[in-house]
Amino acid sequence: MNRVKQQAEFAVYTSLAFIFGYIESLIPLPLPFPGMKLGLANLVIMIILYRKNFAYAFGAAMLRNILNAITFGSLFSFFYSLAGSTASLLIMALMRRWGNGRLSILSVSALGGIFHNMGQLIVASFLVGPAPLLWYVPILYFSGLLTGAAIGIISGQCLARLPKDIGSGAGNL
Repeated sequence: MNRVKQQAEFAVYTSLAFIFGYIESLIPLPLPFPGMKLGLANLVIMIILYRKNFAYAFGAAMLRNILNAITFGSLFSFFYSLAGSTASLLIMALMRRWGNGRLSILSVSALGGIFHNMGQLIVASFLVGPAPLLWYVPILYFSGLLTGAAIGIISGQCLARLPKDIGSGAGNL
């Protein structure tokens, strides 16, 4: 794939992640705990991780975080997103690579969901200290597990249905 097509494909993936993140912000979840989200933007990041590589997924995730912070967030939201995305992507890339195919996409994504929440919890503990947040750890663990598993299931279904090389063929980027 030539450079222009690669850049266009990267822009499409990043835009989709940005749009999914925006759509998710419009859906109010009736949850009693602050900050919980489904992680719809992570659906796109998972697809990139499995179709491309860690660097490509990391670049799209970081650009999405910057765009979200500039458009809808703040410096604090950027740091939370940065910590969560980085922790999540690192563990998913490691587990995908070291798992040698033994770990399903569901397992990899569930770990990513857990680590995303733990990365954000680390940022919060720097702001308010770790003691007031200890009660929140199990809640974030299980919410990350459930949402990560859901994103893993959806990602697996998307990957099974998408063409192997999205960038090839007439009319495709």
